[in-house]
Amino acid sequence: MSSGRRLKVLCLHGHPGNSEAMQIFIQKFQDRGIDAIAPDLRGYGNSKAISAFTMLDHIQDLWNLLESDCQSDRQDSLDTEYLILGWSLGGILAMELALRAVELQNSISPDNTNPKITGLILIATAAKPRSSLPPVAWWEYVNLAIAVILHRILRKVSVRSSAKPRWHIDWFGKRSLIKYLIQQHTPEAYERICTTGAKAYFQTSRFAQRALVQALRRGYDRTQDLGEIQIPCLAIAAEQDRHITSASTAETAKLLPNCEFICYPNTAHLLPWEIGDRLLADIDNWCDRHFKI
Repeated sequence: MSSGRRLKVLCLHGHPGNSEAMQIFIQKFQDRGIDAIAPDLRGYGNSKAISAFTMLDHIQDLWNLLESDCQSDRQDSLDTEYLILGWSLGGILAMELALRAVELQNSISPDNTNPKITGLILIATAAKPRSSLPPVAWWEYVNLAIAVILHRILRKVSVRSSAKPRWHIDWFGKRSLIKYLIQQHTPEAYERICTTGAKAYFQTSRFAQRALVQALRRGYDRTQDLGEIQIPCLAIAAEQDRHITSASTAETAKLLPNCEFICYPNTAHLLPWEIGDRLLADIDNWCDRHFKI
């Protein structure tokens, strides 16, 4: 970035999720010397909610965060530009923030102090999300719990030996809800699921769950507005994603005027925990081509 200007990355988690789930991205950007932040959305992680709210409140919370961050940077004579990386629900919020920035830029009295969003990285998300998730049987939830508990127990065994037990993965994990979340049933992916994933699930409030359900019932669709987002975008899909299908991500990528699209085979909704190194390398490559860092 030029003198007096800097790039900052805002990383937004999905549902259920928390800021810890985004540390794979935070660490990568910080290793490159780029400031990156990952807030807990309202009602998730350590951000407690004491009353009902809507998805619009998430957008306003995040816009307030960007405005406050901008003003703080300007006191240090820095003009900050934001790259927003969103995973699942976080990607939807990223698009909403970009649309708000466009709306304010095109207003009759544009305010030059508004946050400047210069790029989007959209992971397993869509402007019109569609699911192909079949009904989940009760025993698939039971097997999920068993697989997670056993993994937490067996990983202590693997610390004392070079062997990494995976019989619990084959017997229970692959016969549980996990089979819709990942395709590569590696011990590393299960480690993420039973630590970060489990923590995020239990930290998600009933108010956050209700806000998402209400939004889905109304039928979220921003496809008609995507042409307004002219900034560089990278849309990433998992070929076997059942929660937000790769087809709906591809549709979003096609409607964004300046968007590159990547679809990874043999992956599902939790692809950052399946192919983290490959995903981060491709994001690195895209950033190098679109931003002078």
